[in-house]
Amino acid sequence: MDNEIIKYAKENNLILTPETLKHLSSDNYKEILNKLKEKNLFIVKEKDVLDVKNQKEEKKYFKNFYILDKYDITGKNYSQGSIEDFHKLFLDKYEKISKMIKIRPNFEHTTIEQARLLVKGKPADVIGMVYDKGISKNGNLILTIDDPTGQIKLVIMNKDEKEFFKHKEILLDNVLGFKTSLLSKDMLIVNEVIYPDIPFEKKTHNLPKDVYLTIIGDVHVGSKKFKEKEFLKFIEWLNGNFEDEKELTKKIKYLVIAGDLVDGIGVYPTQFNELAITDIKKQYELFEEYILKIREDIEIFIISGNHDAVRLSDPQPAITKEYMPRLYEKENIHILGSPAWVVIEGFKTLMYHGASLHGIYTEIKNAKMDKPDTAMIEVLKRRDLMPQYGNRQTFVPIEKNLMVIEEVPDIFITADVHHHAYSKYKHVHLIASSCWQDMTDFQKELGHVPTVSKALLFNLKTEELLIKDFLEKEI
Repeated sequence: MDNEIIKYAKENNLILTPETLKHLSSDNYKEILNKLKEKNLFIVKEKDVLDVKNQKEEKKYFKNFYILDKYDITGKNYSQGSIEDFHKLFLDKYEKISKMIKIRPNFEHTTIEQARLLVKGKPADVIGMVYDKGISKNGNLILTIDDPTGQIKLVIMNKDEKEFFKHKEILLDNVLGFKTSLLSKDMLIVNEVIYPDIPFEKKTHNLPKDVYLTIIGDVHVGSKKFKEKEFLKFIEWLNGNFEDEKELTKKIKYLVIAGDLVDGIGVYPTQFNELAITDIKKQYELFEEYILKIREDIEIFIISGNHDAVRLSDPQPAITKEYMPRLYEKENIHILGSPAWVVIEGFKTLMYHGASLHGIYTEIKNAKMDKPDTAMIEVLKRRDLMPQYGNRQTFVPIEKNLMVIEEVPDIFITADVHHHAYSKYKHVHLIASSCWQDMTDFQKELGHVPTVSKALLFNLKTEELLIKDFLEKEI
């Protein structure tokens, strides 16, 4: 076979080095050598053959993604801000989450109205939204729950310290299932608490080659503490300008920017003193300049954050064209609200900036800001991105509750706390992004140390995470 390849090369005025032959076969040598002939080469080196092969492989790759628009608030008006809208909001949440609990095995749903009519001691499986909670004088947990048929009190006995501690972390507005026994028409004794949670699922995606999804967030362009040098270095690297990592970066086909693109104006009381750019439009103009440098074969998904020029309340719509007109013109750039859902190479991906998770950190002991994936697990268990209404984050009264996690994600991405993290809960990959801003005065007060200038690369074939650190070390 080698003699046949060498003969064909000579006929086309090409001389092959010995190393080139190991990359040529009966299946590819004519196509590759014909392309090299077009380049007017005389001596063909190994690198020349590999370049042609890689170009051929790249052409075979077709990106595969689609956006689940039905879960994005952008351009939709579900609210007039009335009391009736608040009622629809909570009713929709109850109905969606209760369906998840009703399908659990050995759960025979009984409404609160029906439970009141049972004989004392009879079992009743109820689903309710937690309206109130407290500790009785005997040290038991008392919950008040309601459903569309009425309201009733529940008693969770303090029998097992470990179990009781978990039950104390039930949050107001959680929709939960309870296996109970009737104590009286106004009270049930709880035997088991059932969270909607996500099921155990074994999924296979079987991508034929390495494809990377890169995750960043909290860029904060416009802040004096913005790490511009590192961000530009990241973009240069992403564009394949680091020779020793070209093979890796060309496999990056997707980029998620998880909110707080700019630092904003008036987000917190002393912010003005920390701004390098005090005009919000100029902040976005500079952000555009950076993103327009990124090579166009990468699909970029950008969601809103609490520092961006959109309403603070969740769910947040996409940043409007007024602020990023040049990015809106690009076919490979997708500007979405928060939360947003995108299916990427078969991976159902939930993106949410994460402001409501602050309520989790204050209420649940094991949820830590330097381990944001701990809070992400809690919202998955509750199937609700805002499990407790108005705790550290406001919510727009809309008739369709877009904060309920109706589908089961394969990848769940957040940002906001400026601390990267990765773990896996059941089959779901939890990824919290790093930031591109030095420690703020507010973070110093909290004693929170951010992780800065890191890009997180998720390999969609191997389902492994790689962290690239771009932070310039101080000498």
